[in-house]
Amino acid sequence: MVLSGCFSTQKPPVTIAPSFDKRIYEIPQQPLTMGIYIEPDLRNHEQIEKLWHQALGIQYFVFPVGKPLAEKIEETCQALFQEVVFLNNLEQKEILEEKSLDGILKFCLKESSINLQIEESVLYAIGKHKLSLYVLLYDTKLDKLWEKEISSEGKGLDFVSSYVEWEWWSTSGPKFGMAVDKAIEKITFTLAQELAVAGKILGQKVN
Repeated sequence: MVLSGCFSTQKPPVTIAPSFDKRIYEIPQQPLTMGIYIEPDLRNHEQIEKLWHQALGIQYFVFPVGKPLAEKIEETCQALFQEVVFLNNLEQKEILEEKSLDGILKFCLKESSINLQIEESVLYAIGKHKLSLYVLLYDTKLDKLWEKEISSEGKGLDFVSSYVEWEWWSTSGPKFGMAVDKAIEKITFTLAQELAVAGKILGQKVN
């Protein structure tokens, strides 16, 4: 390998494609019509992380975290509740009443921290992603009934074992999306477990 110079490049957006944990379908579905509001800061979240390596130079990786995270939150809610209504705004109360909702869930991004590194001795890249959300449950009058912080950590490993792979790796960049995939997969399963209390909380409010 020829190691020379120091250069800076920005790679195309990292591919993020988390799987949906099928165990969520084993959680009993609740006979509720839930409004789902995902804050724009979460849905549109994108972050750029820098990696420096003596051979690769300075590289910037763009992580479009928000869209796949929001999609998995929506998919989780659809599995947990009999019906979901996706909301763009919480201020239009007449719309909330018109939909005959039992409650409203709001999702906010608390933290998304991504750490990138390359282990020099064996040439593998490590990605780590710490992810946390705030989840809030409201009644249809927008009185807050419940709030929870949910966190997860994902780790990914991309290993180079040959010169041919190194040539490709140095051009396209290490695969760091796996760390984000795992963080999203873990946080949505934890979310599903936590939201199992929604019906009970709403029932207590009604009584």
